[in-house]
Amino acid sequence: MEVQARREAESVTAVSNVLSYVQAHLDEPLTACRLAQVACCSEHHFHRVFRAVVGESLMDHVRRLRLEKAAFRLRSSRDPIAHIGIDAGYGSQEAFTRVFQAYFGLPPRIFRCTHAGYLLPTQSGIHFSPRGFSPLQRAVEPDLLDDSGLCPLHRDCPTDLDEQIERFLSIVSDFPYFTRRPFLGSGFPIPFEEIMNDTLTDIDKEIDDLQKEVEAAKQRLVESRKRRPRELVQDYVLKDAENNDVRLSELFGDKEDLILIHNMGTGCIYCTMWADGFTGLVPHLSNRASFVLCSPDKPEVQKRFAGKRNWNFKMVSAADSMFTQDMGFWTEEGPNPGPWPGISTFKKQPDGSITRIAKTFLGPNDDFCAVWPMLDMLETGPNGWEPKYSYEEKP
Repeated sequence: MEVQARREAESVTAVSNVLSYVQAHLDEPLTACRLAQVACCSEHHFHRVFRAVVGESLMDHVRRLRLEKAAFRLRSSRDPIAHIGIDAGYGSQEAFTRVFQAYFGLPPRIFRCTHAGYLLPTQSGIHFSPRGFSPLQRAVEPDLLDDSGLCPLHRDCPTDLDEQIERFLSIVSDFPYFTRRPFLGSGFPIPFEEIMNDTLTDIDKEIDDLQKEVEAAKQRLVESRKRRPRELVQDYVLKDAENNDVRLSELFGDKEDLILIHNMGTGCIYCTMWADGFTGLVPHLSNRASFVLCSPDKPEVQKRFAGKRNWNFKMVSAADSMFTQDMGFWTEEGPNPGPWPGISTFKKQPDGSITRIAKTFLGPNDDFCAVWPMLDMLETGPNGWEPKYSYEEKP
């Protein structure tokens, strides 16, 4: 017990020196190697001791303190949010906002206007404070300080054992010696000492900037659709699943808005995949507007196919109507003339008349099927992939 108590006291003292150093240099680049030197132990040994004493990893501790300081500045100064984010180690205001909201539950702009506290939960009780650092009294998880499982060299000479091992490995393997340099999968060393911050790389910043441009373009698209002249639409007669006549006006149900999917039908694997994705969205969409899928298939074909795929949404057939053609989702050009997929939104006016509010075509990389943008994030993208009706292995 006496040995364990002494070990804990020594570890708490060493880590307290590190915590004091971190708070004094919070706005500067911090490396695990430098902080291990402050603690007077090897980097390998230091990470284990730090977590045992503080109850969180070194990276998590530094990130939390920087965010707490940023939150304090938001509450106590009028400094621009972008400047506060950069000082906290983030390469852009967007990156800072994402991380800040994940930790505090509010974006920086709104946090600044509230009376929310700037301290985040922690077992150690160590927080950013403008008054300075308060030393630790005891280790959070003292049992993890037990070094009985370590070899004598790690216990007795922790400050240079890692370096000696790496030098030895460089000799026997004929690999260049890089002091505590982690390697990438290709075998090449990454830049000397990982800088402990969340600064974005140049390509990450470029991606963030492009994402911002896309979001701005989408907002302009929304505004442009609002300015589109409303089209007066006749009350078309379609067929429901039981082959009964149903008017377009009846599809609104008790809603004044209608989302109608123009689907190419059972002959299109792409349209089938789109429709599969709507299944989970229907309860949410139907709470705001009526939702229906329209295709050129006969009602009996629709009903049979929908049953196989467990589709839970209303379907109507335009097989005997000019509705699809009149709405502009039909082409006579190309090798496969016929229907084309898309979406129309309609509104029922107080006098019972129907107007089309907006329309758009469906296709790979649109905003209505999550499969394509997810595949685009793979190293080789879709790489010729096509959807299937079923992915089950056939005997």
